[in-house]
Amino acid sequence: MMPRLAPVAIFAYKRPRHLARSLESLKRCPEFSKSDVYVFVDGPKAPDDEASVNETREIASRYDDGRFNISFARNNRGLAASIISEVTKLCKAYGKAIVIEDDLLLQPSALTWLNQGLDAYESEDQVMQISAYQYRVPEFSNIDHGSFQRFATTWGWATWQRAWSKFDPNATNWETVRDDLTVRQMFDAGGVYPFSAMLEKQMAGKVDSWGIRWSWSVFRNNGLTLMPPRSLVTNIGLDASGTHNSIGALKQFVSGPAPLLWEGATAPKLPQEVAPSPTDERAFRNGLRRTN
Repeated sequence: MMPRLAPVAIFAYKRPRHLARSLESLKRCPEFSKSDVYVFVDGPKAPDDEASVNETREIASRYDDGRFNISFARNNRGLAASIISEVTKLCKAYGKAIVIEDDLLLQPSALTWLNQGLDAYESEDQVMQISAYQYRVPEFSNIDHGSFQRFATTWGWATWQRAWSKFDPNATNWETVRDDLTVRQMFDAGGVYPFSAMLEKQMAGKVDSWGIRWSWSVFRNNGLTLMPPRSLVTNIGLDASGTHNSIGALKQFVSGPAPLLWEGATAPKLPQEVAPSPTDERAFRNGLRRTN
């Protein structure tokens, strides 16, 4: 018997054109027509948002072929609260979930990659996430297999109930990134990316990010993420249309070179060992350093 496909959770807010493009890309993934699909559209934050939120809801309904489970929030929950709540429910119901935001375009083999990773490493406790995104890493431009990194991503990903149950929304012991330079450097991927600063802003109430708290949860559990050699998703939301990137927090992704894309008809191969390769980890951190 073939393993059951993971449900696909799509989170949207007030960007109807982005959602339409994202859904079109998902339709090109063979698994999409066979997957349970959940679409969550957040409610308006202010009266000025109502028109674009309603248009986004219309897009979600228009693409529904009878399989979509669509949820329209009456009030604005925010992305963090929505993802934490709904991914928790889906993982409890299915044991796993694939998470897509409305500003992501998927390569045709993206869902294949995510589902294959979920099936292959279901019983590997250290593996906590499968990522469809990869930073620009020139050293990976000619390889056909993924790699494990001590890292977590937020742009197109999948996880299991066993891993998501370790998500700590309170970021317990986060103070160690402030007080212990060794921990800070480790959490910052060897000192190449300011994740610690992002976590400190989160805990000071300056941002509302589920992603940095998920990264901290993976880090504290010595977790690994399976990443493709080249990105299987493209973020089209770095255009000041989103809630979180309009303040310039992601400006390095706009001004820097675009990630290399995986364009093969089949998904990348899975790595042979469930462990980070020192060579691959060094190349990945160099990619992070160049991005930052």
